[in-house]
Amino acid sequence: MLWFDWDDAKEAQNVRRHGVDFYEATVASNDRFAVGWFDVGHSVRAWRHLTIGYGLRERLLAMVTSDGWPRPRIISARRATKRERHAYEQQRPPGTG
Repeated sequence: MLWFDWDDAKEAQNVRRHGVDFYEATVASNDRFAVGWFDVGHSVRAWRHLTIGYGLRERLLAMVTSDGWPRPRIISARRATKRERHAYEQQRPPGTG
């Protein structure tokens, strides 16, 4: 299981904006079918990584993290877009839905 750091004020803002808390997003990152890639277009000061997976409330989420030490830091979490949902579904083995 991966462990993450985050800023509590940023999490509260994220809950107001997207309705997703960062703990739920950490669970999505541990989805056995989670998919992810580096977000080169938004990696200015640090590498950003986008992970798509199911959270505690059985919602498909998109979590953005940055490299951090000693653990990655959560930047944001939200419901996955249609394009992200499609990417996730393409990676799942048949019969696992």
